[in-house]
Amino acid sequence: MTIWCPDLSPVSGPIYLAVADAIEADIRSGALSVGERLPPQRELAYQLGVTLGTITRAYREAERRRLLRGETGRGTYVAPQEMDVSPLIPREDRLFDLDLARNFAYPHLNPDLSKGLARVARTPGIDRLNGFVPSEGLSSHRETGAQLFDLFGLKADPSNIALTCGAQHGIQILLQALFRPGDTIAVDEFTYPSILNSAPHLGLKLVPISLMQADDGQFLAMDPDALAAAARTQDVKGVFLMPNMHNPTTHTMTLAEREAIVRVARKFGLKIIEDDPYTPFVREHPVALGMLAPELTASIAGISKLISPGSRIGFVHVPRAYGNSVRNLIGESTWMASPITAELIAGWIRDGTLKRTLSVKGEANVQRYEVACKLLGKDSFQGAVDKVFAWLKLEDGVDPAVVEANLAHQGVAALSAKYFQASDRQPRSYMRITLGTIVGEPEFQRALEILVKARRTTEAGRFLSTPVG
Repeated sequence: MTIWCPDLSPVSGPIYLAVADAIEADIRSGALSVGERLPPQRELAYQLGVTLGTITRAYREAERRRLLRGETGRGTYVAPQEMDVSPLIPREDRLFDLDLARNFAYPHLNPDLSKGLARVARTPGIDRLNGFVPSEGLSSHRETGAQLFDLFGLKADPSNIALTCGAQHGIQILLQALFRPGDTIAVDEFTYPSILNSAPHLGLKLVPISLMQADDGQFLAMDPDALAAAARTQDVKGVFLMPNMHNPTTHTMTLAEREAIVRVARKFGLKIIEDDPYTPFVREHPVALGMLAPELTASIAGISKLISPGSRIGFVHVPRAYGNSVRNLIGESTWMASPITAELIAGWIRDGTLKRTLSVKGEANVQRYEVACKLLGKDSFQGAVDKVFAWLKLEDGVDPAVVEANLAHQGVAALSAKYFQASDRQPRSYMRITLGTIVGEPEFQRALEILVKARRTTEAGRFLSTPVG
């Protein structure tokens, strides 16, 4: 196979940009096709007579432009020019009524919006909410954010809190505030799907770290020894963690597991992003990482999974050194989170609506969990009465994407492990099953019954994946 090698003879200016421009031009002309593997960076650097760092910057720039995608351990490939819409994004036409894929956590039990808006309308000085406010949010809303962080196990300083347009926006802001393009961040081998896309688009490299496993095969926390090894050999700058109700495995880290990670973070100076959208559902959870290592940790508290996804309000709590950076990044991206919807959320926190809603949702989740245990078999998945999703184990060698496709043909949505894997290796034989998105109890039971049959059919060998050689 002929190695791809651009002609840089007429180039003036930075070489890394010229290489990135050449990649883009050859993709547009058809000289490079979707899925084609580019030469290893060291080999291309040798062919062009430039430094390895130059090619590394060029590939990163091409990834930022969404021209390439890197696969850990495999190489760099030409990315599809048209990306499929993520199955996590809801559709207005409600493609799936039997939805076990999207984790919306009982939205039908959210508080009455009309009553909340009526309360906001009676807010003294309401006209101020219709104007520009500081990018970090009004002090009254940040103080209410500190009350919310109490539910996340964090004693937060309101002066170190900023409002964001939802937790997802908070992740984007923290990635930019704490890190620089080219930095490497450690993530769990299974992790939140969004960061797998957003971090590379910001020029950040992700390194998957193995999870420890119990004797019964259930997944535990990130392996601290593996994290330390990555910090030594791959110049890791930080780590993204979900300590409570880890998505997708459901594991809640013990205090010992948290302390082990903090020791590694302190030894190597790793910054920590603590993202825990489901924490208030968890009945018992140890102290937040932001309490164990406040100088290293930026924490996120979201509202969407708890009470109001439509408000698009989230909160971040950061070490004081990053406060100005966070404020500036919010200002540059959206100027500010909406003070109108921030007041809506603040009122629900102050008057106890949030806690009452969580109680009602918690009771509903107990019932759904019992149904899942009965139909799926308690030993077949990782989860608990206070976990709003389950991590379903399939037989070894079964391709979960086949089960996912089989379910889709029968009107049931579910997510295979591939959406959560931090590397593009053979998909692991797991699926995430959400408990709270389907509204009715009969519909939820019907979806699980279809899942049981689809799994049984697949595991019987009729839809086995090709064995890994």
